[in-house]
Parts: sequence; C-alpha cells; structure tokens
Amino acid sequence: MVEDLLFGLEDEAKARLTELVRRWGLLADLCFSDLLLFVRDPDNPARVVVVAQVRPATAATVHQVDMVGSVFSKESAQSIFSSFSSGGPSFQERIDQAGTHKVVSQAIPVPYEGKIIAVMVRDFLLNPQRAQGELEATYVSLFEKLAKMIQHGEFPYSNDDVVETPRVGDGVMVLSADGLVQFMSPNGVSAIHRLGCRSPRRGSGLTELGLPLLGPAQAALECNPVLDEIERKGDIVVEFISFPLFDRGSPSGTLVLLRDVTDLRVKDRLILSKDATIKEIHHRVKNNLQTISSLLRLQARRIDSDKAKQALSEAERRIRSIALVHEALSREVGEQAPMGKVIDSIQALATESAPQGVEAEFEVIGDLGDVEASIATPLAVVIAELMQNSVEHAFASLPADETVGLKIKLELVRTNSVLKVTISDNGEGFPDSFDLQTTASLGLSIVRDLVTTQLDGKISLRPGPSAKVTIEVPLEIN
Repeated sequence: MVEDLLFGLEDEAKARLTELVRRWGLLADLCFSDLLLFVRDPDNPARVVVVAQVRPATAATVHQVDMVGSVFSKESAQSIFSSFSSGGPSFQERIDQAGTHKVVSQAIPVPYEGKIIAVMVRDFLLNPQRAQGELEATYVSLFEKLAKMIQHGEFPYSNDDVVETPRVGDGVMVLSADGLVQFMSPNGVSAIHRLGCRSPRRGSGLTELGLPLLGPAQAALECNPVLDEIERKGDIVVEFISFPLFDRGSPSGTLVLLRDVTDLRVKDRLILSKDATIKEIHHRVKNNLQTISSLLRLQARRIDSDKAKQALSEAERRIRSIALVHEALSREVGEQAPMGKVIDSIQALATESAPQGVEAEFEVIGDLGDVEASIATPLAVVIAELMQNSVEHAFASLPADETVGLKIKLELVRTNSVLKVTISDNGEGFPDSFDLQTTASLGLSIVRDLVTTQLDGKISLRPGPSAKVTIEVPLEIN
C-alpha cells in the first residue's frame, strides 16, 4: 500500500484495509480477476488513487503494468465514485488499451463504522463465447459471497490469526451450513485420497468421508478462520483452513482450503533436527572451553611466578567469556545469542575477580537483544575485557587497607544497523597521554583488534578521571 495516501484514515480503518489486502489473494483466485483497491485522493476528493493491487494465480492478468499510485478522475472511474456515494456495488465496461477486449469493472465498497473508506475493484476480460464449467462457476459464486461479506463488514474477519493461506489451486472444498459437502475441486479430491479417504459425493458428511475436522464448526462459532491438520499413514499431512461464510450475520456455509503439506513438514523436522544438532555442538564447545579453563586454573596454582599466574588467570578468564556465548547459544534456537543473558554472566565473572578493597556495583541501561554468534562471541570478549579493566585498574593506587565503591555503567543501544556499547566508571580513568594504538596492555590491545578488525567497528575513549569507552559495531560485518 501507499501509506501516505492513507494518512487521513483512522488507525482501525487502516488496519482493516491492511487485513483485506493480506487475504485478497484468495479473492483474486476465486474470481479469476485482477483486484485493485481505491481510496479517495486526500489532496483532491474528486480523484481516486490505487493503493494496492493483486493478480490472480488462476487466470491471465488484465493489467500488465503496476497500477499502484495511478490516479483516476470522476469521469474515468464512474463506477468507483458511484460505490463511494451509494455504498453499493456498481459495474462499468470499457475497452482495454490494446482496443481488442472488453474489460468489466465490478466496484465493491469497503465500509468501516458506517463510512465507505475504500472501494475494491474487480477487473476481468469479458468473453461471452466461453462457457463456465462447474469449478469456475463455484469459485465465482464463492467470490460473490465474500464480496457481500465485505459490503456488510463481515470480511476480513475480526480476529484472523491464521498466518498462511493456501492458494485456491491447492484444493477447495465447500460445505453447506449444516456441514455437508457441496463441492470439492479435483486437487482437493487428490489431497484427501492421499489421506486414504473416500471420494466425496454431494451431500456427504465429513465423518462419512473419514475427515474428523473440527475447524468448520469452530469457524462458524468464532466467526474466524480455523486451521486443522490431519496426518495419516505416518507421513502424509494435509492442512485444512476453514473460512466461515455469512449472509448478513447468519452462517451460510464454509469455504475450506486444503493443501498437502507433507514436504513442508518433512523440512520442518529436518530443521528441528539441525537446530538440535547445532545446540548440541555449542553445548560440547562450551564444555570443552570450560575444561580448558579448569586446566589453566590448575596450572596457575602450580606455578610460583606471579607474572605467569596472572597471565594464565587472564587467559582462563577470556576463555570463560567465550564459553558464556556458547552456553547461551546451546539454550537457544538458531544462531543468535541473547546478549542480555551473556552480559549478566560476564558481570558475575567481573565481580568474582574484583581485587581486595574494591566493591563493584554494576548498572546496565538498555539491551542489545539477540545478536548473531559471529558478532556475539568477539563482542562478549570485548565487554568482558573492558569490565575487567575497570575492576582491576579503576582504583589501582588504592592503599591495601582501604575500601572503595566502584560503579560501572553499561549503556547499550541497538539501532537497525549498529550496536553501541558505552562502558564508564567512577575511577581514576586513563592518563592524558594514553594512546590505544600504542598501549602495552594486552587486554586493551585485544579489545582494539577485535573491534576494528573482526567486528569492523569503531572504538573511542575519554582520557582523564572517570574512564569512558564507547564501541560501535555494525550489525552486518563486511
């Protein structure tokens, strides 16, 4: 839709048109026609504008070009203006641009709270020499029923939460108000045959066919579409979506779209199996990293050199930071890590390693959400290093017998394209002469290299009291 052309409508009215457009592929297929949605031009009420268009999958299109945004005057769109003013359907005939075919336009008003907010137009080629078969006649009659429901505010449905809609070509079944089969398309018959059901006869009941569907009755009660799935023979799965039909509020039958979704369910099972395998891999990587971390910790205890102990302890802590990401990934579906949980764990690690006399207090503002593993792992190491740097060096000159309260603030911002992390504390800060490019600190060198190379991001810091480091990382790394 062209949203700018809908700004004069209430949000509920816009939502109604959006819902109509979500479902009108079904309407186009049933009437073998192009459908256009017109609203009044907000700048000139004497004109109408096309805000949406759909072509049928069951017939050739009338409009070879995209009509969205096209403007029509009252003289060229008399049937549309007639429906806007009368609130009823209207028809108009014209010759197509090639001058070879007659095009019929059927205008159907779309009401909302007593006002006509739009007009849906069905455009189709008139071919009087071609006779309709039973299938075409049934489909068009279904469209006419749904068109009347649109005029009476009964379609689209008020609480339609069925995500998918099979196309008409997948299979159609029509039930009467008392649940008896009135029609079933050839593809529909093939689908129920694969379930091992009998061929339907006009007037057959669903139980007689071996179809234990609850959807049609439930749809009529709830006045909304209902999804059913039937699985037979261990691997055949057919999906049924029941659309209730009404005539001025009274149930008049059910349109059931059915589709063999066996291949989709097989793929779903493969995806679930793949997700389980990936989670198991992350779990094993986490366990292996924790084992390495434990070995480094044991080795540090057996070494007399303080420098060697410190180096092994830092290496052990960095490995634990990486393990935290894999632990989070082992608990989630997919390859995205919840950074909120990861940062909470990093925070706990930093608190454990605070030197004597430093009482660390953390404040986290904002959230980075779920982040791809390729970004989450190095970013977790960066955040852990900066937190650890604050814990160890914010009050490096503190006498051994004194206690100080260290406050570390994390500000997390996520936009459509960038992750921004700002870490600040109330400590002594960086000296004025500090240069991140030439620093001898291994931890800050790791931070610099991970941000600028692996994460393709930017890092800046503020010298002087109260250190502040800001990192910006693009969500799509080159």
